[in-house]
Amino acid sequence: MDNNKYQLDAFNNNLFGWVDSFKTNKINGEFSLIRGKKKPSLYGICDMVFNLFITKSIKNFLEIHENESNEIWIKKIQSYQDPKTGWFKDSYLNYKFRSPLTGQWEHATAFAISALKLLEATPKYELEITKSLDTKEKVERWLRKVPEWGFFFWPGSHRGGGIGAIYATLGEKYYPNEYFFDWYFDWLDKNADPEVGFWRLGWIHKFINRLTKHELGGSIHYYWIYEFMNRPIPYPEKVIDSTLQLQNNLGLWDNNVSYCIDLDAIFSLLRCQNQLNGYRNKDIENAVRKYLDYTIPSLNDNDFLFKYYSSTHKLTGCLGAIAEIDKFFPELFDSSVKLIQSLDITPWI
Repeated sequence: MDNNKYQLDAFNNNLFGWVDSFKTNKINGEFSLIRGKKKPSLYGICDMVFNLFITKSIKNFLEIHENESNEIWIKKIQSYQDPKTGWFKDSYLNYKFRSPLTGQWEHATAFAISALKLLEATPKYELEITKSLDTKEKVERWLRKVPEWGFFFWPGSHRGGGIGAIYATLGEKYYPNEYFFDWYFDWLDKNADPEVGFWRLGWIHKFINRLTKHELGGSIHYYWIYEFMNRPIPYPEKVIDSTLQLQNNLGLWDNNVSYCIDLDAIFSLLRCQNQLNGYRNKDIENAVRKYLDYTIPSLNDNDFLFKYYSSTHKLTGCLGAIAEIDKFFPELFDSSVKLIQSLDITPWI
């Protein structure tokens, strides 16, 4: 072990115990979204797929849990799909954002289909919405009117990004039209803000020159699809500038616990850096190291892990951020750290 490099030995030793702490009623394939809740959740099981897949430990976990298996987990996830609409639906009480503006069905469906992809499976039923997105006019009208672009842009982008992630994950055979992504990206390209890089299309942006974590958190749900489909992210220099500006003194992009917004920031920085040639490389590396200096010791602290990661989805975002850094800066980590960036396999978390 190289003591000068980041390592996750203590975290890895505690991971299976952390996963088990979300089991509900000891029923196979059932996990709650919030520790201590008795109701099983689609998000709970899908998050565990991601957390174990990213850390390359899903096979080992299933081997030592004799009553669990890939097949059980696949069937459990598939059981949340509505055969009429094709949407995957978690319990209303399980989901953090319950407003229709926030794209509950789109987020849940994209997440479930992505988890199934990691398990080498597919959904059982087709999506009814596909027939509503089969022309350029329908796609553009849908993007203008259905996703939230203003005050609730961050959660509201689950709708616009979720739809893109669903079809990108399922593959060309399932596209509403062979030109679907041409129309989708053309509209997004034309409407990105050249001043900050992110999308700022809501009523609030007409009155306030707003640059917050909400613009970052909303835009990322589209950037994942841009990258997956090998489409250049618009205004990458501005995206880097804006993302660096939003980092706080702890090295995070919100409070004192790393979660999804940090993945959003790290992904934006590293994918835009990869798209460019040397733009603010040192600043980006410093931001990455600052993030790791705080986050790695936190994850390796068992008390911190169990206290602050009482939601399954928080850890999924954090591990995605570290996997992203490992992809582009593997030299920063001890050789024992071997992570998989799931976003290269399916563009949703």
